[in-house]
Amino acid sequence: MAAEGTKKMTANLELQWRDEMRKDVVKWIQSEKDVIKLFPKTITYSQKVELNPAKWDEGKLKKALPRMFRQELKHLANRMSDAMKLAEKSKSPKEHNKVLASVKTAIADTQKEIYAKCDELLDDLETGAGDAKAGLAMGKKAMAEVSKLDAAKVFSAPLEIAMNTAKTIHQAETKGNDIAAAQDSAKQQIDDAIKLLGDTGKTAQNVAKYLAANGKKMADNPKGEVSAFGKKILDQKVLGPLQILDKNIDRLDAVLTPYAKGLKDGKVDAQKAKLFESQFDKMKGLQKSADVAVAAMKDLQDAFKKVQKDLK
Repeated sequence: MAAEGTKKMTANLELQWRDEMRKDVVKWIQSEKDVIKLFPKTITYSQKVELNPAKWDEGKLKKALPRMFRQELKHLANRMSDAMKLAEKSKSPKEHNKVLASVKTAIADTQKEIYAKCDELLDDLETGAGDAKAGLAMGKKAMAEVSKLDAAKVFSAPLEIAMNTAKTIHQAETKGNDIAAAQDSAKQQIDDAIKLLGDTGKTAQNVAKYLAANGKKMADNPKGEVSAFGKKILDQKVLGPLQILDKNIDRLDAVLTPYAKGLKDGKVDAQKAKLFESQFDKMKGLQKSADVAVAAMKDLQDAFKKVQKDLK
């Protein structure tokens, strides 16, 4: 009986062995009776599986599986190209038999590799490791960036630049200074704030989004380290700060980006600068959310490495 939430179905794989071969190699194979008879009509595989019917059916499996074996077919194509070159140099029945032996071995090796890989892929899908691996693949780069994150630069650094430039513009009018010079200076400096938001800020946000989005999936995974990692994420001491950081980055972006655009377009006068300064000043407390969230991310790094090892 199928496990709850799954349905029994058959995974059928059908590969055309010639798909990755050059035309001249295929032509040679088909012209050599002793060679072509070594090849199956197609490389096939079939296995009963129990999968989530909301994600998979037999048609989807049949369509998706062949894409996973291009590398194996390319390897076979290379070996057939070598066999063709060997055949062109063969001048005796003994040498011809060596060609046939190399072809036979290449086909057998390829089939063995494909069957083993198919077993592993389908097992991953059944156990949920497939989804976990997909999630890990997406998060690997993001988690690698965690060690480079400087928490102080997430909010404090861009806000300091934004506040100072806005303050300089609005004070230029009240003090009778050159407002145009203040605007030009702000226009140049604001690029640094936008870069900090795009680099450090968005990196921190991407990691937070990845962890929050995949925590539940991993917690429900039957693989031990994967489940343990997911449960660490779902702990409100971790998940809460990640979600708050995500929202706060959007909050800063919603003010900083229009301010930068206004500066570039020459539309930030003294009055608007004062309003922007006030908005930025109210965001100074956001830095605490970055301190807490980035610390949580760094604590998760060791656990993430264990998950990767568990899924290898």
